[in-house]
Amino acid sequence: MPIPIRFQTALAAALATIVVTACGGHTATKQDVIARGNAICAGAQRDLLATPSPAEGETSLPGLAEYLSAIMPILRREVSNLEALPRPSANRALLDQYISAVASLGATYGKLATAARHGDQDAVNAALAQLAANPASSLAARYGLNQCAGTAGTAVPR
Repeated sequence: MPIPIRFQTALAAALATIVVTACGGHTATKQDVIARGNAICAGAQRDLLATPSPAEGETSLPGLAEYLSAIMPILRREVSNLEALPRPSANRALLDQYISAVASLGATYGKLATAARHGDQDAVNAALAQLAANPASSLAARYGLNQCAGTAGTAVPR
């Protein structure tokens, strides 16, 4: 027995409602992005703090390389998650600048890890200078991503 058209229409409308609701159903606001971004940065900070740092006084490049090897997956995940944030229209240009700066941080941490692994002190110093000059921390603060700014976030080299 065929399903009457009115039931098919009602079923299609119900399914469409479920799909829209399951996919978020609303446009992300700046406050949504701030909440999600702060949660991403807080989680990364928690994971970084749980990672054993080089021994007290250990400043060798092999020690740095070992530490960076341990934290690079955390940093990559943080960068990837921040890049995936929705981009609401409110202050979108500032958020785009921040995301671009975060991506640059990720690449620079990668350069730092490679330089430390190869024992290249000049390249380590250059990468540290790039990290210090990166504007991600100040951009995060301007957008309202307080967990991603300053010493609370990973945007500041340690």
